[in-house]
Amino acid sequence: MDKFIFVLGSNFKLSLAELDNVLHFSRFKGKIVDYSANIAVVEFEDLHKNKHYINDLMELQYILGGCQKIAKIFDFVHINTLMEAFPSHIEKYKVVEITRSKILTIINNSLPKMFKRIKNESLFFAVSIYPNFYDDEFYKDVLVKHFLPFLNKEIMNLLKEMGASKSLYYKYPEENIQKGNLNPIFPHVLIKYGLFNEDRAEIVFGITEEGMYIGRTYTCDDPSYKKKIDEERPFKEFKSSISPKLALIMLNFLNLFEERESKKILDPFVGTGTILLLATIEDFQVYGTDNDAQKVQQTFRNLNWLLNDLEEDIPYQLNNQIKQVDIKNLSEHFEKNYFDGICTEPDLGPFFKTNPNYKEAMDLIQNKLIPLYSHTFREAEIILKPNSRIAIISPIISTSDGGDVSMDIEKIAINNNFKVVPMMDLERIINKSNQRLQFQKSQVRAFLDAKKGQVIKRKIFIFEKK
Repeated sequence: MDKFIFVLGSNFKLSLAELDNVLHFSRFKGKIVDYSANIAVVEFEDLHKNKHYINDLMELQYILGGCQKIAKIFDFVHINTLMEAFPSHIEKYKVVEITRSKILTIINNSLPKMFKRIKNESLFFAVSIYPNFYDDEFYKDVLVKHFLPFLNKEIMNLLKEMGASKSLYYKYPEENIQKGNLNPIFPHVLIKYGLFNEDRAEIVFGITEEGMYIGRTYTCDDPSYKKKIDEERPFKEFKSSISPKLALIMLNFLNLFEERESKKILDPFVGTGTILLLATIEDFQVYGTDNDAQKVQQTFRNLNWLLNDLEEDIPYQLNNQIKQVDIKNLSEHFEKNYFDGICTEPDLGPFFKTNPNYKEAMDLIQNKLIPLYSHTFREAEIILKPNSRIAIISPIISTSDGGDVSMDIEKIAINNNFKVVPMMDLERIINKSNQRLQFQKSQVRAFLDAKKGQVIKRKIFIFEKK
């Protein structure tokens, strides 16, 4: 059965959770059989039987928010073999020579499967190595400085020996190689160099605790379009808006994968419309409200801009679907059991340039956030269909004198007839030996999405109406 490498986003646990959820509940049935902090290895139930499976991979890539690229796996090298071939310190030269030869034989057998034609062809390739962790000394000192140059040189020679008229490889900056500070090729570079063409390829070496998976990339994210949505829309708010990738991830946890064009999605705190813009691209019927009239107008203008850019007709009812409404009165404006899902980031409070003290943070939580979230769940219970979900962000505030503080969003949700949906099913994933890669039961009820030093951290929760 064919396996595939999914290159994960920077928040690898959230990316893994999203991927597993999609593999579990969408038509792309499959399972994560291995993973690291950078890749997931996926085995599908029947996708590989479809001769046009690359089209399916492209559709899956389009849906996912936390996946950078997808590669088909052609072979595998056990971790012991890799460590013997490229040890941190060479002591047994004969063993190194023999095991490197074994790896080259495996690569040699894989290359004709990666390139449709080799003989008399002018070929170009790029090598990307995805380690267990980027901060591993083994990655910095061995894989980047020795294994990468070895792969570049030997693959180039193997292709020439197979009859290629020319064989060239992508050259990473030498300065980064010497420092051991190297990121694999980003999606925009894949697109720029045409590495999906028959005579060009990105060859991926994805490493986990088990070993090294060797594959070729077949599809990748289009970051330029998400960047365009984020930066070129008429109205934007970089200080508070969630990223397009996070918006996609949250939408996928609503588990609305079929007939999306008939599904109604609401964001009751639209801001400048990031979630609705991404939901529009994903074919949902979008609805949005906010108590700030200016934000409502900005979201409406942003949606018009997007639909014009997509060359799609603007729904004649769009003006009635984006409107000014106070969260307390949401159910007065929409029918009972009207929506298939709610996806939102409520107003998390003021933008703090520095960490507030403990009292300031607790005042914000008790006087503003708890009432706001209570109204949100009370109204959501009325307008959501039974068994439908709400994907929502709750803040964690880092204080200057009392550590992190947060509210009990689960209690608020339960009091309003919602149940918590864990974001990862631990029965569907095998935990690794490295503690940094492990999923604990207490941790999968929600996932944190935050950068180092952020004052307000986002924590994503999924709740389901009972």
